[in-house]
Amino acid sequence: MRRRGYCLTGLLLSLMLIARSTPVRAQSGERLVLAFYYAWFDMLTWEKALPDKPLQLYHSSDVYAIQRHVREAREAGIDALVQAWYGPDMTNNQTEPNFRILLDQAQLQGMRAAVSVDMGGPFLQSEDAVLAALQALRDGRAQHPAYLRVDGRPVLFFWRQQQFSVAAWEAIRAQVDPQRQMVWIAEGTDLDYLAVFDGLYLYSVAWSATPAAVLTRWGAAVEQWNAQHNATRYWVATVMPGYDDFATGRPDAFARPREGGAYYRACWQGAAQSNADWVVITSFNEWLEGTHIEPSVLYGDSYIGLTAELAAAYRSASFAVALTPTPEPPTATPEPVTPTDTLTPTATPIPATLTVTVELTPTATPTPTATPFRLSTPTPRVVVIPAAASPTPYAVAAVAAATATPTPLPPRTLIPVEGIPPKTACGSAPALLLALGCVLAVLRRR
Repeated sequence: MRRRGYCLTGLLLSLMLIARSTPVRAQSGERLVLAFYYAWFDMLTWEKALPDKPLQLYHSSDVYAIQRHVREAREAGIDALVQAWYGPDMTNNQTEPNFRILLDQAQLQGMRAAVSVDMGGPFLQSEDAVLAALQALRDGRAQHPAYLRVDGRPVLFFWRQQQFSVAAWEAIRAQVDPQRQMVWIAEGTDLDYLAVFDGLYLYSVAWSATPAAVLTRWGAAVEQWNAQHNATRYWVATVMPGYDDFATGRPDAFARPREGGAYYRACWQGAAQSNADWVVITSFNEWLEGTHIEPSVLYGDSYIGLTAELAAAYRSASFAVALTPTPEPPTATPEPVTPTDTLTPTATPIPATLTVTVELTPTATPTPTATPFRLSTPTPRVVVIPAAASPTPYAVAAVAAATATPTPLPPRTLIPVEGIPPKTACGSAPALLLALGCVLAVLRRR
């Protein structure tokens, strides 16, 4: 179902919010709901064989698209969009100017925004580059009234900070934030980084068929680390609606079916069970990996509404009412496992009916694409749509859109002007002969 357009009331509300100049800050102990946001798409992105597409195609630098995203995020109960950021360099880096627009639009609509410092991009490959970028962020964008703050401290997420050692990060933070006046959240499964960072999250849990168990286990691991070190670190639980990264062409691409929203609900259940300080959604609009909740062709705005429901339940700790039980899948014969009870995820796509009987230990986190991933020709793929995931017309339309051959336009016909026949392939010669014939006919009558 398509979203309704802008209305006069919304315009007046935006004008009223322009006057807001006081910083928007989270309160101590607030159970934040965040969502990763990506701002590097252009119109060529939508020509790829994506698992789904937005209802309204857009360029990430379009201020009206960002305005719409902020409004939809608010409707979903999201407190802040956390945008992947390559640093302050403006050359060949659209994440910086687009983040400026996001901050302004967030302020106008009473929301917040923050960055996820993306160490996988081309701009932050050295310690000096990271140091300079974080200093610029601290003194610049983090001072914006709409930048996400907790207890007055700007919040920064990091992705793949494992590129540098714990000691290297200690040296960087000693120069950027020696008084710990910012909140740094690390990504991954290495608890050693909690010696420098203020919290931990997993970017993806889609490799597991039982995300609630994964989140509960890692929540307990952070809690145990806190107890052992007499410290307080944030546990940020990741929730995902599903996953499908075949459009990237990665050799280890796989899909995690959404199961009509059941997988998403299971993630939120795990977030609640793990006593998460905050929840972060992967993602608002990562289309190349199929983790989006943004309104789409397949799902309409259903995941906006579902997110609002689950976010409200998380904040009120009422998951027993908000979450419907997911039927247990058929029991599969367990395979022998190693003494550590861990397996490495394979690159084989995961069927919807597969039952996983052990917890998997994540390896490398799926890599966000820095710029739209461009394929010379669409890659053939099988679109697997669970029966309960979306109405049939949406599914048919999506498959047809991915496989249809463009219909050639009919030959262009020139419209005659004032009774003069259009020119043909032979040029104007027939028209001249016709005119001469008319003249001769007139002369004969005289």
